[in-house]
Amino acid sequence: MSVPTQDSGGFKAQLDQMTEKLVAVERRAETLAELNRLMVQGGDPTALVQRAVDLVKRATKAAGTFVYIWDPEIERLVLRVATTGRQAAHVGEIQLRLGEGVTGWTGLMRQTVRLDEDIQSDPRFVNFSVLEEHQFHCMVAVPVAVPGGELLGVFSLYAGEPAAFDTHDVELATEVGSLLANGLVHAQTVKDLRRESAVSRFLMTLPADATSSLQRCVDVIAEAIRDQADAAFCSLELAERGTPDGNVRPGLAFADDVDNAVVVSARSVRARAELHDLAQQIGSGLEKLTISFGTLFPLGAITCYRARPFTEADKGIVDALAAQAATLVSSLSCPAMTTPLAGRLAGAPTRESADRLLRDLGWRPGPTQPVQVQVSGTRYTTPSAFERVVDALREMRGGIEGMVLVPSAPVVSLLVPYQPEQWKGFEHALRTTIRQLRTESNGGVTAGIGPVANDVSDLVSALESAETAGAWAQLLGDRGSVAHHEDFAHLRLLPRVALDIGEDLRDVLTRISEVIRYDLRNGTALASTLEDYLANRCSVTDTASDLFIHRNTLRQRLGRIEELVGRPVEGLGDWAVAALAARLALAGEPRLVRTQARNAASGE
Repeated sequence: MSVPTQDSGGFKAQLDQMTEKLVAVERRAETLAELNRLMVQGGDPTALVQRAVDLVKRATKAAGTFVYIWDPEIERLVLRVATTGRQAAHVGEIQLRLGEGVTGWTGLMRQTVRLDEDIQSDPRFVNFSVLEEHQFHCMVAVPVAVPGGELLGVFSLYAGEPAAFDTHDVELATEVGSLLANGLVHAQTVKDLRRESAVSRFLMTLPADATSSLQRCVDVIAEAIRDQADAAFCSLELAERGTPDGNVRPGLAFADDVDNAVVVSARSVRARAELHDLAQQIGSGLEKLTISFGTLFPLGAITCYRARPFTEADKGIVDALAAQAATLVSSLSCPAMTTPLAGRLAGAPTRESADRLLRDLGWRPGPTQPVQVQVSGTRYTTPSAFERVVDALREMRGGIEGMVLVPSAPVVSLLVPYQPEQWKGFEHALRTTIRQLRTESNGGVTAGIGPVANDVSDLVSALESAETAGAWAQLLGDRGSVAHHEDFAHLRLLPRVALDIGEDLRDVLTRISEVIRYDLRNGTALASTLEDYLANRCSVTDTASDLFIHRNTLRQRLGRIEELVGRPVEGLGDWAVAALAARLALAGEPRLVRTQARNAASGE
């Protein structure tokens, strides 16, 4: 028996309607489940809203979706999320008062609005040309608010066709608005808790080398506060009374999106007026928050800049961070903190306190090779010269895991974890860096490498050995800008011996100076002949053989030398002292060395 055509058509319509409802329910369930998952994660509020917008747009026929978030500081609904390309460019710019436009009316009345066609003719409609709303013909706007709570925002859907949104879409948008409200409250609560936790742990989370110097301290604090305040630019200035030497430049920190040219120019900033100019380079109209810090008297000021206004919560966060910054700056502002690392370790009352000092700087127990880098006093003309050395060494440190850098002008101490397979590469990088710095400073930077220290008790003597090696490097100049203690360990008693033989050495040098002057006037090589003769312990045969001359020629030269020095060569005293005096005399007169080399080349 056949089914009547009319009944068959009605059944099909019911089936289509049920299918449509099932699809809508499934779509709604998927969307709400995804939103619930995002809420549980407690991520960034803006990211949560953006994801909600994307999900609803996919689940409906929306051509554009917008979310306005209520900003209590300015009492405006601010466009924070827009899905379409051109409209998204104006996020943060469009602001509505409550009651202004359909969106503002929805927020004011806390009621959902559905306009199926000709939305521009609605008396509540306010046109924003940059949003190109003329392309939309229907819309749904739902309030984002917790029942019984404050308004958090408005969620709007737009479509290019009339009556594009059905009852299911409106219900979905309404539920999403409610979920968004709960999600925003939850996300903001999590964000606030995280910020409060970060504030309470502020000093503990700073890098280990934050206490290595006052300059490093202000740089690190500025960056940490900029991050917590979500600022584009943050500066930390110290009052003059808060610094032991008055040479600490302001700590400066920038967001990642700030032009690199501005960041580079900031390296030369020293005065407050320059800080203002720097902020202008980042952008005009930036909001500014300044908080001074210091308990009994001002130690300095922290200033943050960003595009949006600072909330009371932001001010509270920065104020709390400033109080902790004051504690750290105060502890580093005492003269003891400018003492080089070796002095601080030597002054530690116990081995345990020395160990604690090193650990606070980021050092970890194990074989350690110290390096002392020094800027010559004649080159240390400005703080920026020393800062350049510190910055270069800090960049070099990048490839060395666990290296500690401790600047105390004009010395920078490096504690390098000793690993034989890495040491060769490190030493090469050190020599390259010192060579570059010497070029920039006209030879004013040297480095000394000390022996490996196995524990804290060995570090003081190892640092002293590195300092001694550095002193030799200064004496050698370009010939030894980086000196290893092993190269000079056997010479450690040489200064004492030099003092013991000082008088005899001076007398012989005075006499040999007459020979030097004679050689310079006449282009002869008597001084080098004398040096060779003394080195051969006054042996005529050995000396003549070394010089490739006849013994009679040598005796003639020795006779002339004796006339100049006023006594027989054998009567100059200890032959070792006399030989050293001859070597020193020749080393101190490069013109004579060049003359003798020229004569030797010509066969004279």
